[in-house]
Amino acid sequence: EYLIKLLSLRGYSFNRTADFDTARQIKEKFCYVGCDLELEKKLALETTVLDEQFTLPDGQVITVGAERFEAAEALFQPRVVDKEGNGMSDMVFEVINACDINLRAKFYRHIVLSGGTTMFPGLPSRLEKDITDLYLRHVLDGRRDRLQAANFKIRVEDPPRRKHMVFLGGAVLADIMKERDEFWISKRMYEEQGVDRLIQPV
Repeated sequence: EYLIKLLSLRGYSFNRTADFDTARQIKEKFCYVGCDLELEKKLALETTVLDEQFTLPDGQVITVGAERFEAAEALFQPRVVDKEGNGMSDMVFEVINACDINLRAKFYRHIVLSGGTTMFPGLPSRLEKDITDLYLRHVLDGRRDRLQAANFKIRVEDPPRRKHMVFLGGAVLADIMKERDEFWISKRMYEEQGVDRLIQPV
């Protein structure tokens, strides 16, 4: 929806339900996460290096420029789509720092991306940069010279098959549990007890 809004601001008309599929195609083909937003904005404003052309189903050719990185920015700055709350980088940082202090270093070194939205080019690098900046600001009081002494290492893993990782994980788990009756219920049991039966402790 945000990409459609951005393209509408450029003067293109996206009104029909089918346009969501067109926007998805544009997103998957051209959009990316900018690591240096100021540089991206400067490139978009002063050059045509970011401009890409896309042919709509009706044959109209549109140009996509700054929208390529602006659309994905909603993941890191939800306020651009009028949503309250923290962006991806802030949430990951907060979750890790809410854990036991002895576990945090391991978690920073094992951030694993999963899901279709993480397929944006540039997302792993941006996440790594943002979390490092947050660590510097909130843990080391902005002192970059203490970064090495703190033995801070971050690694964002982006498996190639992460788009379907949740499904793959569920399939593996189901295969492991297929012979264990306590993890399954019959159709009759579900019809008699409903969802309550599913959430009972095993």
